[in-house]
Amino acid sequence: MTLDTEDNPGNEDVASAERTALERIRAWRRRTLYSTIALVLSCATVVPFSDGEPLHAYAEPFGRMAVYLSMALLLVLVYCGALWWGAWSVLRDLQKVYAQSSER
Repeated sequence: MTLDTEDNPGNEDVASAERTALERIRAWRRRTLYSTIALVLSCATVVPFSDGEPLHAYAEPFGRMAVYLSMALLLVLVYCGALWWGAWSVLRDLQKVYAQSSER
């Protein structure tokens, strides 16, 4: 839900927009947590293919794919984190609008 602050929104409109923003924050926080866990696990799979480790002989096909997977998961983590931050900033702005509208 978008909220136009030029039209002096009512308390119900602001409260509804805040609920929507809270739902988005929860969803993106969960997705960011899952992508962080996936990235850490993916990075952990690269270690056995490092030089001096037991699976170094298989590093070319499997180790390279594990590194590519980790790089892709890093992009997913950055995307989820950015959308989490965006949802948080929207909620912060809504709370400022709600504080201003309740003062009137």
